[in-house]
Amino acid sequence: MVPSRRAFLYGAGVAVASSLAGCAGVGLGDSPQLGQLGVTNYDTQSHVVHVLLLEGDEPAYWTSKRVPAAEGDVLGTAVFEGDPAGVEPNRLLTRLDGQSLSAADRFDFAEYEADCLGLQIEIGDESRPPELSIWYTAGPDPCETTETTE
Repeated sequence: MVPSRRAFLYGAGVAVASSLAGCAGVGLGDSPQLGQLGVTNYDTQSHVVHVLLLEGDEPAYWTSKRVPAAEGDVLGTAVFEGDPAGVEPNRLLTRLDGQSLSAADRFDFAEYEADCLGLQIEIGDESRPPELSIWYTAGPDPCETTETTE
């Protein structure tokens, strides 16, 4: 009997997770907490950015946001808010406009030894086809709320 695609992907995920067990470091927990998730658009066209946060192999948060075009010296920006409290994502998938999920950029939280991460998705300018890149900030700052900053 030929295994289904789902069974194959599940088995591959278990194998990868098993091979990474113990690599996160002592006392660091499973994955860093996500403090901020934003988008900066350098392109002169507006774009829709889709994000999917996975907790284990399960979707924990997914949404889309239209990011305004850059105009002159002012970049288009957007912030993803409302991600579910208590979720500990281990992976982010993000894609631009109508791209397929297989073309999504990936960010693996377990690769970073930090308690908290801030992620910034950037849309490249029109000098090349717009592409996404994911930048991160590690440390306590992305997880501090504006209420604690005076």
